[in-house]
Amino acid sequence: MKTTKLSVAANGCEGVWYTDGAPKKRCMIVNITFGGGSIFVKSLAKWLIANNCDALGLTISGSKQTGKNQSEIPVEYVESAVQYLKDQGYEKIGIMGLSLGSSMSMLAASLIPDLSLVISLSGFDRVFEGVLGMGTQYPSGHSSFTWRGNEIPFQPFYLNKEEYLAAMKKAKEEHGEAYGRMLWDDSMAKEVNEDAVIPVENIHGSILMLGSATDTCWDTAGAAERIEARLKEKGSEAQIKVKTYEHGVHFILPDNVPLISLMCRMAFKEWKIHNAECKATRVDVRKQIEAQLRNWA
Repeated sequence: MKTTKLSVAANGCEGVWYTDGAPKKRCMIVNITFGGGSIFVKSLAKWLIANNCDALGLTISGSKQTGKNQSEIPVEYVESAVQYLKDQGYEKIGIMGLSLGSSMSMLAASLIPDLSLVISLSGFDRVFEGVLGMGTQYPSGHSSFTWRGNEIPFQPFYLNKEEYLAAMKKAKEEHGEAYGRMLWDDSMAKEVNEDAVIPVENIHGSILMLGSATDTCWDTAGAAERIEARLKEKGSEAQIKVKTYEHGVHFILPDNVPLISLMCRMAFKEWKIHNAECKATRVDVRKQIEAQLRNWA
């Protein structure tokens, strides 16, 4: 597998382009938060290439080039990645995201018509307030994303730094694990900013949404239901498939991605209590994505 590094200065985005050198018509942008050169993205790239699809691992935060904060991230990172891949001759370009990367991927596809496939893993249907810091994080007062220099409308947490950190500490004590879902639920219970909803009806192509009903980071299942309803209401031609698993965790990556099992065992009670079911979920996630890739001819 050959790799080419991209930089913000030279290419408009930070990432790694993965290919085996054989001519292909398709390439998938991989936006899973961990970073474009991580072991997780490398393993996904090898798997995608085996399925006749090259990959470009994107880094959106946490590096010297992008900054450490998950706030005011330019969606132009994705636009630049798309342009780079078009320059390489790819005819079809898709994007796969996990968590914040999933929401960014859907937002990007609603703004960039060249993205004809979105694979959303543990995604959400609206843009939330960004967070500052690494490890210990707190609200930024700004949107998670920007476009053309302007902040994307966002759903605020309605909490200051001290309130946010206190809520996270209390939740961890009550649940015995890192538990952030109540922050999103509480925010939407206070006041909903409808302008923060991602306009998924503008996506040109197919959407595959996979998530767990037991996601402790946010209500992935509820978000998927709202996205399906919005596409129907808006009369969108985007094709969507949703599968919500009874048992699974936020890091709902395919079973061929290394170290995720270890991370999940350390971070999530669900993985410890329903280990076999969570592993089976990851196997099915791989099969669902492979089937989607076959249909993305």
